Amino acid sequence: MRRRFARKALSAAVSLLALPSLALADARVLVGHFAPFDADLAATAVDVRVNGQVALSNVRYGDFTDYLSLPAGATLVEVLPAGTGTVAISATLTLVDNTDYTVLATGGANGQPLALQALQDDNSAPSSGNLKLRVIHAAPFAGSAEATAVSIRTDRGAVVGGLASVPFFAASPYLEIPAGPYDLKVSTPDGARNLIDLAPVELPAGAVLSVLATGDGVNQPLGFTALPLGALPTELPVDISVSGHWFTPEFNGQGFAFTPKPDENRLLGSWYSWGDNGSQVWFALDSAGPSSGSDAPNGGFDNQRAVFTLYRSSGGAFASSQAVVTEPAGTVTVEFADCLNAVASYAFEGGPSGEIPLTNLTPSGVCTLPQPSAR
Repeated sequence: MRRRFARKALSAAVSLLALPSLALADARVLVGHFAPFDADLAATAVDVRVNGQVALSNVRYGDFTDYLSLPAGATLVEVLPAGTGTVAISATLTLVDNTDYTVLATGGANGQPLALQALQDDNSAPSSGNLKLRVIHAAPFAGSAEATAVSIRTDRGAVVGGLASVPFFAASPYLEIPAGPYDLKVSTPDGARNLIDLAPVELPAGAVLSVLATGDGVNQPLGFTALPLGALPTELPVDISVSGHWFTPEFNGQGFAFTPKPDENRLLGSWYSWGDNGSQVWFALDSAGPSSGSDAPNGGFDNQRAVFTLYRSSGGAFASSQAVVTEPAGTVTVEFADCLNAVASYAFEGGPSGEIPLTNLTPSGVCTLPQPSAR
């Protein structure tokens, strides 16, 4: 029976996450199209033949099926541009009874050839309170395995599950991890540059997920897809675009300096100002510092907003080893309209609060603004 791919929404029922244990007469195969060979989704449409018969039609990039039952044994799978008889990809798969598989169409961009990637799935239930997660690199954003190598990290930069250098077309073993909130990203192997940043997501107990890095960054944007859920929301990857010295037009001789740490999704800074008695005052800022009145860290940095712990130092002397005492003194929240304009809102503990407009005096080389559209 012919069926179309169904695009899964992130809001799909959680019951889809944990597959029941069934006695299967045939093999089960989940098929997905993640080959970003065209910028027009309609132009990515393909048909899929199984043993010479069209099983799926008009399949577009990003689409995938539920598990389909297929007879065990040698199975010829062919992918053709929709409505044509031209075979673009073919592979003969050996399917085993009572076994689940995921078969992905990948490649087709940046010199990476079109291919079918067949993986055996393990849908056995994880331990109580845990979920199982497999990471698949299906993002052909460069032409060689070395150039596509990535690391999977937490938002603060810690490598997840030893995945420090994963090349295109590679898949990790299943990782069993505690259920709960996760904030993950894909970075270069050294963690210095972020490529894809997943928005915070709650992963439920009992889930068995395959998380794909997808897109090529040219035809289709880089992103995450979780099977069997669908595309996951992402954030703007942190870079160095907001670095520089920012002055305050309303207050002479005062300003901020910001230095991003993309590997940690963190923004460091300083605020140079003046005290009530006319003496110069300098404050240190850290978006990963503890929240006011708590040991819990602030929310980090997402390239658009940072909540800083504001630190005041005292007791030191110029060019001296005299002991310095540094203590939290309040918070500063900075909202970046772009890499040239921002607003800082400050609140001192037991002291004043207010808002300061900021303008970047020394924008970085990666600071670019959208160009006005032609009229």
